[in-house]
Amino acid sequence: MATDFYQRLIDKYEPLTEAALLTLISVRQPINGADIPAKIEALTDHQLQLGLGALFTNLHAMTRDYLIKEQVSSDDVHTYEITGSGEAVLVAERERLALLSHLLDTPVK
Repeated sequence: MATDFYQRLIDKYEPLTEAALLTLISVRQPINGADIPAKIEALTDHQLQLGLGALFTNLHAMTRDYLIKEQVSSDDVHTYEITGSGEAVLVAERERLALLSHLLDTPVK
């Protein structure tokens, strides 16, 4: 039953947008929402940035779909962390991107 749930989420999100992929990667460890843009910049060696609109749109949608869990502290600090469902979506996207990467490395006949 869990695999059916995961598959529905994978089908909904695949292929991930760049913003969605970066959002999921950035919350693999618990993180304050305000720190996510800096983490994405650091992870990508300052080559990629994610605007706040795209970030919070993805956080909201992925929290609603149980890819990410959100905790709000008593002083209104929002902390986000990926769920098992989110990891399943990331694994599927990694496999999809690996296939595409392989195709890029394969000579055209």
